[in-house]
Order: sequence, then structure tokens, then C-alpha cells
Amino acid sequence: MSILLQEERDGVLLLTLNRPEAMNALSSALAETLLQVVDSVAKRRDIRAVIITGAGDRAFCAGADLRERSGLTPDEKWAQRTRLWNVNKALWTMPQPVISAIHGWCLGGGFELALFSDLRMASPDAVFSFPEMTLGAYPGAGAAIALPRLIGPGRAKEIFFTARRVPAEEALSLGIVEWVVPRAELLTKAFELASRMKSCAPLGLAGVKQMVNLGTDLEFEDAIALNDKVRRPLEGTKDYEEGIRAFFEKRPARFVGE
Repeated sequence: MSILLQEERDGVLLLTLNRPEAMNALSSALAETLLQVVDSVAKRRDIRAVIITGAGDRAFCAGADLRERSGLTPDEKWAQRTRLWNVNKALWTMPQPVISAIHGWCLGGGFELALFSDLRMASPDAVFSFPEMTLGAYPGAGAAIALPRLIGPGRAKEIFFTARRVPAEEALSLGIVEWVVPRAELLTKAFELASRMKSCAPLGLAGVKQMVNLGTDLEFEDAIALNDKVRRPLEGTKDYEEGIRAFFEKRPARFVGE
């Protein structure tokens, strides 16, 4: 059985972390497989959105595999951490929007995986935490970068400093997740969201993702320059011409990513 399940549904790719016996902990093998798949999918025009979830009933992802890490040298631990960071960077920069569909435990590296997705949908049983400070470390695959951007530095520090568990409804109120939906409807709602994205031009989605991710913390003039750099190439695309033509012809646009 594969440690990463892949299912394509009409332009949407569902990736399922498949180590339920280990609460879908990110072993080096799983992280490397996930990175290879993400890098490959980023080049595909036929995949318009990606959903990430976890197998089983207990967890979305319990973070890095501590059983694997316990026998590693410091350099090997750093190499494992680098694999997780590379996965998150790949999610952050891939052109397709990424949705995390989260249930159960979402801890450490799993929480980071969700943070580097574009949108997060959780079931009521989801619980978020960074327990790293109780283990002599801190989340090293980007959480200290991503979480403050999402909810502000003060609230992020409180979650880091206390290592407390944040239930789904509080995560919604803090802005960690965008939706809380019934567990039985989690994947259905995630696919509905992804399907709405499919009706949009993929180059436009990729451009606005890049602009939001990179431009949020820039000085105003720098943000304007980046906006022009990202937006200008879209003027000459086939999709832009198709979108305008479809508007006047009162029909759905048929975007191809060119």
C-alpha cells in the first residue's frame, strides 16, 4: 500500500497521507514522495487544484515521525527537517491552489503543512498544536514564518509558547482555518471548493497566489512593482482573450492555461 494515495477527479488531485497507523506522521519517505508529486503536479496544466488530507479517523497529520527521528544524528535530523521545509516551499510556490482538508490531530509538521496550503477546511474534531517546545526544539519547517502572517505575531507566539491545543472552532475564530464543516462532508466540501476554482483561469489563479504570498509584507511601492510584474504577462494570453470573448458570448470560458 502506498504511503501517499493519489486520486484525480476531473482536474482536481486528491493527495491522502496514508500512514494511519502512525497518525500520518511525515517520515522521510513520505515527505520525499510528497515533494516529488508536488513538483510533478506543478508542471501539469490539466490539474487545476490540489486537496491534501489524511487517512484514517485519528489525524490529518501528527507531524514529523519522531520514532524515525529518535535514532538520527543531528545532521540527519536536519536533513529530515529540510525535506519537510522543501515540501512546504513547493506547496507555497506551485501555481495551483492547495486546500488542506483537516480532521483529528494536526500537529507540528502537519500543522505546518496546513499553513503552507492556500486554504484550510477543518472538521469539528480537528485539533491544532505545536508541541515542539515541549520536546526541546521549535517548529522548523516554516511555521514561525507562516503562522504570524496568518493570525498576527502576538497570537502566534501564544500558540508557540504554550504548546496548547487549539480546537477547530477557535482555529476558525483566529483565522487559522477558513471553514469548519461536518466530518462526513469534509471532502465533499473541499471538492466543491476546488471545482469552483476550476472555472477560473489557471494563469490568473497562479498570478494572484504569487502576488498574495509574496506581496503582503512588501512596502507599498515594491508591492506595486511586483503586481505589475505578475499581472502584465496575462494581457497577451489566450486565456485572457477567451475570457473576454466568453463574456460577450454569454457562455462559460474554456481556459487552457496559455
